[in-house]
Amino acid sequence: MLDENERTGATRMQIYCEQVFHQLELIVTSTSELISSIEESVWEMRPTDGKFSIGELIGHIALICEADLRIANGASETEMSAFYSSNTPKSKEQAITELAHSFEQLKNSYLPLDESQLQEIHTAYWGVSYSRFEWLLETLVHLTHHRGQLHSMIVHSLGKDPKIALFE
Repeated sequence: MLDENERTGATRMQIYCEQVFHQLELIVTSTSELISSIEESVWEMRPTDGKFSIGELIGHIALICEADLRIANGASETEMSAFYSSNTPKSKEQAITELAHSFEQLKNSYLPLDESQLQEIHTAYWGVSYSRFEWLLETLVHLTHHRGQLHSMIVHSLGKDPKIALFE
């Protein structure tokens, strides 16, 4: 007897992708709330020399989903450099909008893929090779990492408790 997922044609990998997207959506929502809690007047603050300023980190976070998708699809270093320079948001509103847009692009690109497509190996311009599904996990980890950095900047550098849940 077929279970409901088999009847609808969903594979285990597609179900796993949906679960990863549930976690990504939580991260995108909480990250948007963190971004909203920061005044643009502090974006130039650089808590650690040689590392992202608050605004640079926010700009990077806003583009992660789309950037990682492009990398997973074989974008070159030159293409990525051009992407970052032409798409980095300049305001809080742009960052929040771009983060949501970037997430939707990633989701719309992944959810239609079948199991064989999710298992295809793709190599980044710096030489690391992952399956498409691994690239999706890398995006989850990447976004989570930078959300944690942003939260730490707010708490330790700005002296604010954003009172935003980072996990369910």
